[in-house]
This record gives sequence, structure tokens and C-alpha cells, in this order.
Amino acid sequence: MGWMILAILGVIGAATLFVIVTDGRYFGKRLMHRVYDHLGPAIFSARSEAEHWRDLAEALNLRGDEALLDVGTAVGDLPLTIAAMPNFRGRVVGIDWSLRMVAVAQAEATRRGLNSRASFQAADVRKALPFEDGEFDVVSCLGLLETLPHPDRILRELRRVLKPDGALVLSLYKGGPTQQLVALGLDWYQQHLTTLGLQDLQVVSCRRHHDVVIARRSVDSSGSV
Repeated sequence: MGWMILAILGVIGAATLFVIVTDGRYFGKRLMHRVYDHLGPAIFSARSEAEHWRDLAEALNLRGDEALLDVGTAVGDLPLTIAAMPNFRGRVVGIDWSLRMVAVAQAEATRRGLNSRASFQAADVRKALPFEDGEFDVVSCLGLLETLPHPDRILRELRRVLKPDGALVLSLYKGGPTQQLVALGLDWYQQHLTTLGLQDLQVVSCRRHHDVVIARRSVDSSGSV
């Protein structure tokens, strides 16, 4: 009987780990939504990754007057880091489907005096984004695209709100179970981004568990795109 209990517990543990690693992509999405919505604000607020985001801003070679959109922003660590940079005078927008996450992000923007440059709103990337065509110089979507069904459709929506000469920033997982179960590989990005007119792909080291792909339109030797 003891081994049966251990076996059952093992199966439950494995299933739970699978749901967490895949963000509920295959089953358990409702569970993940509840965990993300209720526990996420405390989890994501516990530690800032500002150092990584400043490195990313350097890789993007920002002028300082850009409009940036962060899709799946959680508590807004990335946009708030950009907005707080000394030479930044543009605007950053973070969106997340979780009202709790958005509330925490907006409160932090207020606390840090960044409301003039940073704003947050609830929106679901699986639906049409509430922005105009070509509204943003940079659109980032990290740790989200690979967990959702029909990522190619979502990629087209991200491209829609990006300026023709803008930069799209996406996750590229580089190892572990996440890469095997949910990650979109570089070949997938090359195929789908080229279709959207973004042929110039740059892979940049970012966080411990993933790099980022920065995709832009190609620039020829004359400087035209």
C-alpha cells in the first residue's frame, strides 16, 4: 500500500510540475491563471531584474524618446526600469491580463514618480490589442508567446502595433524542460518573422533561463529598409 501512495504522490507531483513549467498550455490553464492572478504580484515583486533590462536597453541602442510596449508585463519591472533611466524621455506602456498585476505596476509607477512616462492597463494579447497600427518603436513579449495557442497569430498582432522600422523583442529559451515543452526555437522565429518583414534577427543574452531575439527590418548598404 505504501508504494501505491508514493506512486500516486509522484504522479501528482509530476503533473503539477508539468503544469507550472508549461504555464498550463496543455492542461491546467485555469489553475495557472488563479496562481498567477492571486500569487503573482507578490512573487514578481519580490525581486527586480533591472540589471538585465538595462542591458537589454543598451542592446536596443535606445535614443531615449521611443514609445515602448511590454506585453505580459506582470508587475512592470521591465517598463519601470526603462522609464527610470536618466536619459529616457519617451513613454512605456505595460499590459497584462491580470488586474492585480496592473494595479501593482501602476502603484509602483506612482510611488517612483514615473506616471508621466509609464502607464499600465489590463489587456489580453489573444484579442486585438487596444493600440493603433505602428504605434510603438519597441514591442517586447517575454515568457508569454510560447505559452499561448496559435503564437503565429499573436506574433502578427505584435507586429501590427510596431512601427515599420521598430524592434520586436521575444524570448528564446536556451535549455531545460521549458525549452523542450513550450519554447519557440530560432528556426521558428526566422520563418515567421521573415514572413512579417523582420529579416534582421539578433540573439542577445538576457536572463538566466532565456536569451532574447531582437527582430528588425533589414537595412541595406544605402541605409534604406
